[in-house]
Amino acid sequence: MLITNAILTDHLGQKRGALRINGGAIDEVGELVPRKDEEIFDAKGAWLMPGLVDLNFHLRDPDRKRIETIEEATRSAILGGITTILAAPDTNPPIENEAIAEYILAKAAAAKAARVLIAGQIVKENGALNDIAALFKAGASAIEGKTTLDSNAIRRVFEYALMAGKSAFFTCNNLSLESGGAMHDGETASILGLPGLPEYAESSEAARVVQIALAIGVRLVIEAISSARTLEAIAPYIGDRIWTQTLLPHLLLTEEDCDGFNVACKIFPPLRTKADRDALIAGVKNNRINMIASGRLPQDTNSRDRPFETASAGMDTAGVFLSLAYTYLIAKNKLTIAEFIRAASFNPAYILGEPCGALEKGLRADLIVFDPSQTRQVAIREGSAKSFWSGKTLTGVVVAAFVAGKRVDFN
Repeated sequence: MLITNAILTDHLGQKRGALRINGGAIDEVGELVPRKDEEIFDAKGAWLMPGLVDLNFHLRDPDRKRIETIEEATRSAILGGITTILAAPDTNPPIENEAIAEYILAKAAAAKAARVLIAGQIVKENGALNDIAALFKAGASAIEGKTTLDSNAIRRVFEYALMAGKSAFFTCNNLSLESGGAMHDGETASILGLPGLPEYAESSEAARVVQIALAIGVRLVIEAISSARTLEAIAPYIGDRIWTQTLLPHLLLTEEDCDGFNVACKIFPPLRTKADRDALIAGVKNNRINMIASGRLPQDTNSRDRPFETASAGMDTAGVFLSLAYTYLIAKNKLTIAEFIRAASFNPAYILGEPCGALEKGLRADLIVFDPSQTRQVAIREGSAKSFWSGKTLTGVVVAAFVAGKRVDFN
């Protein structure tokens, strides 16, 4: 297949041209002439981009199919420009054994939409470590956990990951400092009379886990960084072994959006201050924040239709991921498209060792065609809690997607 009349767009910039797919991989890129009887896809001047790689994506299936099935989740991801997902292990039951891993991977393959990779759950419900070696054997691409583990357990986890040549993903939080907290411990929480979640609960844990990772030599991804304080605490160590990730909502919203007890903006880590948001955007620009993920965690209306303190936390941005980023970051000149793709596609693919994330010969043809001139309205799904953007009109639409060279059916 030859994709013609495109603006080739990746972490290196933009240029007009065409791209040839052969055997599920990118075969040629540049000024290309159609071959005899070759299938042609006319991009009509839209942007041809590597598919996004989302390394913080929460599935609700198994168990919570009433909210969303795996097929629905992977098709939603495609509409947001995401062609590869790293599924978080917090399904119910969690991804802690071969049976659950096989179930998720089989369902995802049958959906024929976004590719799904899985992160293995580090600990069992009783706090004991899972058989991490068995999780890798079952197909886990990484392991994921929280810094609520004690330091010795974290050390052992890192040793297993290092032996397997895999990355460890950790969200940084401190239960004793965050006990009872509902949102960022700042001015808006004070006005609303809500208990706060201080940013130093995140930054102090990030500093601890980074030091352990450096001593062991494992590759560590600090997930969902929400504050400037956390970035400052680990900035000297960011490099080949220590990587950083933030969530798209933390680049778009602040604690002030929680005003009026707006439960649609209740997420974890919580939305922070404008200064934190600006520091994270600056971090993406200078590659101190290496990755942007959706952090998508859809909730049902029952768990959200409650007072702010007891309402469930989570937001679904995956289905509008690229449209949100284009509307509020790229079109407003806060990030260039190259900076965004570096953080949302190129770097995440590199971390997992996936052969995608750029428009280069030999890489897997996971591609999206994005039209920045079109608009779309954020749908409100029946039974699913409204998001902050429900009903809003966004600029930019994914008009086609290819996974391993095969076009994904949007219907």
